[in-house]
Amino acid sequence: MPIYDQVFVEKFLEPWNAHDVEGAMALLTDDCLWEITRGAEPYGKRLEGSKAVRAAIADAFRAIPDIHYEPVHCSFGQDLVVVELLVTGTLADGRRAMFQACDIMNVRDGKVSAKRSYRKLVE
Repeated sequence: MPIYDQVFVEKFLEPWNAHDVEGAMALLTDDCLWEITRGAEPYGKRLEGSKAVRAAIADAFRAIPDIHYEPVHCSFGQDLVVVELLVTGTLADGRRAMFQACDIMNVRDGKVSAKRSYRKLVE
């Protein structure tokens, strides 16, 4: 079981910061799972498979077209990457967004198979 590193995180975040949906999808497995922060369940909303995840990534880029993910701290284990992030961007109504988030990712054969996202709420 490989242990991933900062280089993997930089490679993973590159298409996200370029707002490149297909580039982001290239780093996810076809059967990927993504739990996003908002939803009706305690884990938020669960998206399964590349079609659902692709649509959600595209929606995120539309909601905050200048979104940027800056890694603050990373931890690594066997087939596991945890990334604490500072997320910034501009919302559709012109307000500036800035919050901390955390992604816990399972990695299989160099691609993310599960991404569980958490974030701080700004009030």
